[in-house]
Amino acid sequence: MPFDAIEYINTPRWLTSRLGLERIRELLDRLGRPQDRLKFVHVAGTNGKGSTCAFTASILAEAGFKTGLFTSPYVETFHERIRVNARNISDEDLTAATLRVRECAEAMEAEGGEHPTEFELMTAVALVHFAHVGCDIVVLEVGLGGRLDSTNVIAAPEVAAIVSIALDHTNLLGNTLAEIAHEKAGIVKEGSTVVSWPQEPSAMEVVEDAARRAGDKLVVPDFSLLSVGKVTRGAALLTCGTALEHEGHTPCSDSPRCAAELRAEHAPHAQELQAGAEGGSTCETASARGQHTPCSDSPRFAAELRAEHAVPAQKLQASSSIDAHRTPMSQVEGTLPMRQFSYRGREYATRLLGSYQPSNAAMAIEIAGALRERGWEIPDEAIARGIAETRWPARFEVLDQPAGMPTVVIDGGHNPQGAGVLADSLRDVFPDKRPVFLVGILADKDYRSMLRAVAPLASAFVCVTPPNPRALDAVDLAETIRETCGELGARATIEVAGDFDDAASAARKIAGPEGLICAFGSLYSIADVKAAFLRAADSNSLQP
Repeated sequence: MPFDAIEYINTPRWLTSRLGLERIRELLDRLGRPQDRLKFVHVAGTNGKGSTCAFTASILAEAGFKTGLFTSPYVETFHERIRVNARNISDEDLTAATLRVRECAEAMEAEGGEHPTEFELMTAVALVHFAHVGCDIVVLEVGLGGRLDSTNVIAAPEVAAIVSIALDHTNLLGNTLAEIAHEKAGIVKEGSTVVSWPQEPSAMEVVEDAARRAGDKLVVPDFSLLSVGKVTRGAALLTCGTALEHEGHTPCSDSPRCAAELRAEHAPHAQELQAGAEGGSTCETASARGQHTPCSDSPRFAAELRAEHAVPAQKLQASSSIDAHRTPMSQVEGTLPMRQFSYRGREYATRLLGSYQPSNAAMAIEIAGALRERGWEIPDEAIARGIAETRWPARFEVLDQPAGMPTVVIDGGHNPQGAGVLADSLRDVFPDKRPVFLVGILADKDYRSMLRAVAPLASAFVCVTPPNPRALDAVDLAETIRETCGELGARATIEVAGDFDDAASAARKIAGPEGLICAFGSLYSIADVKAAFLRAADSNSLQP
């Protein structure tokens, strides 16, 4: 029977969470310490980690760096946890890296040690893969906490970023913001730059103290310089691939993706350009000199090819200025809306529509600025393009639905702060609609506070049990919603569904074709929710 990497990593007996660095250190020592061949942006915090990581990785890829991204949990496919330049790890590469990790993990156990946990195995697989493919930099998301998380096995990262800290996992991390901040700030090490969300005072004091003790510069976004615009159908800053790519648009030539296309078309010339590059053509060579210059996947490389080989102008959508070239998205049928915002006097647009996403993007902009100060070449154009190109599922994601079906928003909000910003986004983007909430929540979350945040908006709730051992039963959830609505004087219909198909069907019937459905409560439910609405859309399209 062929080796199944996912089945091995998810073996039940090592699925338990056991904080500590001893096992992961030994495992990586046996693997030759792949982490020492990599540079990192390490991201901790409670809310916005994933989006901030996605923005940062997209910016770095647009700047021409081969960028690894490690995140958890996955939303739709296991492979999305390990990505390089926005591409999921392949089956073949996942198998190869996991086989190497398994050999060392089994040797640890055979010699009387503890077998690594699932997340430790996953971390090791990611680091082995990133080192093997030669990533210039890796955006590494903390799994839980920070100080004792297996990702903290790395040496000082280029940037240690701490996003918004809130009360979550209090049974493991502490009961106060200061206690939780202590765990999150455990990723701060001497020799890094620290970028932190402007935390609540008790948490901010902990972060400031950690940076001071490490002797690191601390950068905090200035949200007074952030102006959040509306979601519009006009694509401001329409840059490489933005909005037009799924309409047959050829991306502009200033991006790494276009460089790859041009290289393929003009391969002999690309080899000549590589051979003639001063001081070597690869990022690895440049980095060895203490500089961080993009390799042959960079915008500059595309520009050289363009100039030398006269790529037809009609193929290229010139859009290198982040202050100009506004094209109304309404002229492009079928494209998605964009959220407009400005930060520090520059204008941006993002596909991530949540009202909170510009703040996460500002964190990524500050991370990029910190990297620039450390010698990484990241043009302003790459920052704007990276933000516009960022995709991140289940973060106020509007599903593509056929005509005659309600609008469906998917959001991974799973704690009170996440539910609060979800409610803000719904008010902002859909001010005239009362959503039908399709909800599945884990029992160890502060779900009463989550429900209080959204109940005033609701026309109805459809409750379902998530596919997780920690799930709150749908019947118990429905009863809690009744109590919450009663306390708030909110009026909403409440239904219990047996599975996600039933839940999607019930939500559609309640909402009607012009209504709004919002599914939220647990990232573990997202794949099932999406699949249910996809099946519903397919069924709808087959009806006469």
